[in-house]
Amino acid sequence: MIRARALLAGGFLLAMALAPVRAGAEGAPGRATLTPIARTLSNGLRVVVFPRPGARVTQIQLQVAAGLRAEGASQDGLAFLTAQMVRLGTTSRSAADFQTGLDTLGATLAVSVTRDAAQIAAGCRASEFESVLEIMSDAVVNPAFADEAFQNLRRQIAGQLGTEAQNPALLADERATMLAFGAHPYGHAPRGTLALLLSANRDQARGFHRDRWRPDVSVLAIAGDIDPQRAFAGASEWFGRWAGKAAPEPARAAVAGPKGVWVSDLPGSPVTEVRALLLGPGRGDPAYAGWAVLREALEGGALPAGSHSVLSAGRDASLLMVSAVARPESTAAVAASVREALRSATASPASGTALDQARKRAAQGWVFTVESLGQLLSSWLAGDGAGLPADHLETAAAALRAGTPPQLAATPVLLLAGPAARMKDLSRLGRIDTLRTEAEEPMAVRAASFSPEQRKRGRQLIDAAVLAHGGAQKLKAVRRTEQAGDLTMSIGGHDLTGEARYFREDPARLVYTTRFLEFEHRQVLDGERGWALSTAGDSATLVPSDSTALFSLRAILEADLVHLLRAASDPASDVAFAGRGMLDGAACDQVEFTARVNGRVRLSLDATTHRVIAMELQPTPQGAWRDRRKWSEFTQIEGVWWPRREAREVDGETVSRTMLRRFFVNGPVDTTLFKRPLVIRGEIRGVE
Repeated sequence: MIRARALLAGGFLLAMALAPVRAGAEGAPGRATLTPIARTLSNGLRVVVFPRPGARVTQIQLQVAAGLRAEGASQDGLAFLTAQMVRLGTTSRSAADFQTGLDTLGATLAVSVTRDAAQIAAGCRASEFESVLEIMSDAVVNPAFADEAFQNLRRQIAGQLGTEAQNPALLADERATMLAFGAHPYGHAPRGTLALLLSANRDQARGFHRDRWRPDVSVLAIAGDIDPQRAFAGASEWFGRWAGKAAPEPARAAVAGPKGVWVSDLPGSPVTEVRALLLGPGRGDPAYAGWAVLREALEGGALPAGSHSVLSAGRDASLLMVSAVARPESTAAVAASVREALRSATASPASGTALDQARKRAAQGWVFTVESLGQLLSSWLAGDGAGLPADHLETAAAALRAGTPPQLAATPVLLLAGPAARMKDLSRLGRIDTLRTEAEEPMAVRAASFSPEQRKRGRQLIDAAVLAHGGAQKLKAVRRTEQAGDLTMSIGGHDLTGEARYFREDPARLVYTTRFLEFEHRQVLDGERGWALSTAGDSATLVPSDSTALFSLRAILEADLVHLLRAASDPASDVAFAGRGMLDGAACDQVEFTARVNGRVRLSLDATTHRVIAMELQPTPQGAWRDRRKWSEFTQIEGVWWPRREAREVDGETVSRTMLRRFFVNGPVDTTLFKRPLVIRGEIRGVE
């Protein structure tokens, strides 16, 4: 249990590192909390400190100018590959020793890559600051770039690319970004493409690290319960030995977005993902605040129902993306509606009360970006990377409260990602161009490979499965379910037992709660909004869900047996028989189809009873299914046969087991579950 306890301690420390920072009288963080104390080491590394006496923990983030912006032509994914290698062993520590060192200290460490930078973030008890800083510096200064670790990482990323290729929404987002930024590296796929990944070698990653991971283009940011002098001393001791100068950045094409309407053909997709795009100024531009207000005006009611907008920023430019989902046959109507809404919002920007409300929401939303230690550092570093002054957080709220949405004459660009053969009357949108990609998606290839006989047999098997689980009418009658039971997580060869609870309500409500010892994590989806609430003892953290988190929550909502059978039995689904197989010694029939949110799905049906005994997701480009859930011990509730036991396997390894103890169908709704808590200074102070 030692490793399991260490991981749990790390999770607790991460929650503590996310504890809210102190707020000023009007709910915005006070002046003393937003401008760091700074010092530059002799090697050029800048060190900034946000002292938080009494916080009990310390958060450390190193930002290096080694993101997508530093990649050259045809180097898509190299920044991500290099950053991940940094934590996979050093010249003095194997990857296992590296992780053991963190576990022993009860610390967390994560690596990420943005458009402009690579980041390493660590959280620990204040007493372990120097020890964690030493491990962190070892990773940055002395990465081993071992061949075995490199090959394993490439296989892992290939699996991730395969997973993304099954998801129309993720494909649409990636291709919309690529289309918007064109030849500029902001348009690179963050993890690269399969072809570039297969051609990459560790010498390229080592060279990228040598050229870009240098102290003169880096910032070490520290926040928490630590004296600034102690922080500077630790930084000097462990990062002062970091040497070298960054190579000149590669030449970059200018950001020059396209025009018109583009179609990205996804033959295997059951829907069309619609994206409307506008390029905006970089984060450091004074006009950027107006774009943030524009985004709030759009979310405040200017968009068609079911649409949502995201504003993502970099140093060189920002991208405003409006997303919607359409039936392929309705693509033209939905796309026209979304484009017109965005065009109108920029041609005649919000004014009067609507503008005041948008400014207020933008300023209030900004408070969440500096509510915790980790968020504070990330927000400050993002602004610093965009060239803003050290006190930029001090004026951010005021800038949003005065932000003026842009007035534009440009027509937004449209990307339509879906089955082109089923899209009707696209000519009403204007000239149509086709977006070419390097390869056809495995989802499309797989779906297109089935014969008419396989599709007919697949439909027969799904009909039999629906009947075996209670019949179409009983399945359709299920509108609400509540499940609770024991959850056992397998971590490093040890088991950790807690509780899990699912509440689902159609069409778009979910509460998923897990509890281990005194640590509880609750994820909530309520239509087009969501949040995650973490509590550990008397400390609480609330994090609003971004578009990625909302998509994940929808995937959880639609991954139960009832939703899967409904989706597979829909007359419009591309269900097909994929062959006979064996599961735990029992013969089963395998049926594949494409789900709206979860992408390509394979169901295993008991050959005798026709009940669904397994569901698999995330096939790799090579055809292996990475995520499997096995179901057993069926019980009948409200006329539907439900599994009480679930075992989840990822890449063939069991990661969790669930045994349901309570199960309710179409019961009463606890409406308090969907009232977002009000968390102030780490305490729940009611609901919004």
